[in-house]
Amino acid sequence: MRGHAKGCFPRLPAAIFLGVGALFALLPCLTAAAQPLVLDEEFNQFAHTLTRPLRAQLVPNLTVNFVLVNAPDINAFVTLENLVYLNSGLVLQAKNAGELQGVLAHELGHLAAGHLNNRDLMERQALLPALAGAVLGAGAAVAGAPQAAVAAMLGGQALGIQNALSFSRLQESEADQRAVQALHAAELSAAGMTGLFQTLRTDSQLSYDSPPPWLVTHPLPAERLARLMAVVEAEPPTFAQALQVQDSKLDWARLQAKVAALTQTPASVLRQYPGHALPAKYARALAFMRQGKLADAAPLLAQLREADPTDPFYTEAAAQLATMQGNLTEAAKLFQAALQAQPNGLLIRYQLAEVLRAQGQAILASKHYRAITQAWPIWSEPWEGLGRTLGQQGQLAASHLAFAEAALADGDLPAARQSLALAQTYLKQTPNPEAQSWAETLKARLEN
Repeated sequence: MRGHAKGCFPRLPAAIFLGVGALFALLPCLTAAAQPLVLDEEFNQFAHTLTRPLRAQLVPNLTVNFVLVNAPDINAFVTLENLVYLNSGLVLQAKNAGELQGVLAHELGHLAAGHLNNRDLMERQALLPALAGAVLGAGAAVAGAPQAAVAAMLGGQALGIQNALSFSRLQESEADQRAVQALHAAELSAAGMTGLFQTLRTDSQLSYDSPPPWLVTHPLPAERLARLMAVVEAEPPTFAQALQVQDSKLDWARLQAKVAALTQTPASVLRQYPGHALPAKYARALAFMRQGKLADAAPLLAQLREADPTDPFYTEAAAQLATMQGNLTEAAKLFQAALQAQPNGLLIRYQLAEVLRAQGQAILASKHYRAITQAWPIWSEPWEGLGRTLGQQGQLAASHLAFAEAALADGDLPAARQSLALAQTYLKQTPNPEAQSWAETLKARLEN
């Protein structure tokens, strides 16, 4: 079994739920973590909704996921692992969903143009362990329970990757062109791109120290902005109308409230979101959970779920609250309901698998872990969960193969080879054709 991860958030080899006191003991690490990266299902799905009409033109055959960076400045970047990173400051300062969509279209434009594929091999290797590091995640940001949460990634690697992914002016123009083509193919205006870019230009002109990070990694000379504005001015009116219709169907205020609750201090969230509107109640409920004030969070979540009993993310938050209260039976029931409402929610599925494993339901938990690893093989935490549940079922060779996959996803090649060697030892004792094939494939990958 693999050892603990370095840093504040150890990977626990046994049950992940230690009781409320132990969970809150981890909060100092949470608040002290430098630029944590949060993978949250609601944020991920919102970004997927915005990029769905653009995928046919940009990345029709790629699975792309979206990561929230807890950083106040406006920036975004994409990596070779098809992960798009968006600073919380960008989300909180964007005026509407269309502006976020413009940034996403631009980043996917870089991916579609292959701007990352021509990087030096050593840079590629440096980006491989993109999901390695401390587990933080949406559940942890809310509940202070990192082991019960979904992944957060990279830690201090974020700035290094961000700085590595600066682009030339030619590449920026090409990414703009592809983004505009995708938006127009979807009959949507590119006004979102110009809106946020104009804000960035203003910030740059007002700053005497340094330009916004986006302008460092994504040069935005005046002529480039002028070209984009000319494109928007030449669009048919129906494109702007379609963008407005899209924005009216999306709850932008709620997303901003959620991002604020995940990335700002609970005290500031409580000050910023008074009142009885649903986004305000949502933000306060999450803030109270982060503070450990479960009795204050519970009625707010109850009101939210009464307003929309089928909302998967309200249900997910209620499941996280039940987890904090130590009620794993209720937590499993709620996570199941959230997953039924959001079948593609891999991050909800992961939390459910962790609860099931903590309850000793190894067979059922392993099915969920397998589904996650098939969809997202570069995420190490589900591989570790699979390894533990397979071990509990006596499948020792397969268990160590799963641990080897986890180590490989983390970029820890020595640990991966060690786990593979252990698996091969068990295969000699108890042959298993399926595990043997897996071991041979894994060996070939480690030798390349």
